[in-house]
Amino acid sequence: MPKKYYCDVCRCSFPDNQTNRRNHIDGALHQANQRFHYDWFKEPEELIADRQKRSPCYKYMTYGHCPSGFHCMYSHITYDAAGQIILPPDIIEWMQQRFGPSQEAAQTAEAAAASLPQKRYRLPTGWKVRTLPPSLKPPPAKGGFDWTVTASWG
Repeated sequence: MPKKYYCDVCRCSFPDNQTNRRNHIDGALHQANQRFHYDWFKEPEELIADRQKRSPCYKYMTYGHCPSGFHCMYSHITYDAAGQIILPPDIIEWMQQRFGPSQEAAQTAEAAAASLPQKRYRLPTGWKVRTLPPSLKPPPAKGGFDWTVTASWG
């Protein structure tokens, strides 16, 4: 009777021989499980920086949900209008599982997002800010908007 090999990463067993073991270790499921295992030990800043480098997930950006969740090979990190990072629920859940559901976990998540470089938007080549309509001009760098001058729609 052949020996069985048990993979701790995948929690599965199969007949132990060189071919089966090599096929399993080179398989996509084992690679994803191994990556997930090592992601668990990363610092939040490192994990978020790694996720930012990936291209955006089409399903998450289109539908707001991705069936792969935390295991997705694409990024689920989005940005608000001011360029601030919006962490997806799967990363927030990961932080809560790792650090516990506390205020410290939320503060760690916010600090991790704040410490990373913000995404900067650029106009396409040939476009000038002064020629843009007011609705497309970026907000002032300091002081914000002047709300004393408002138009009434009628």
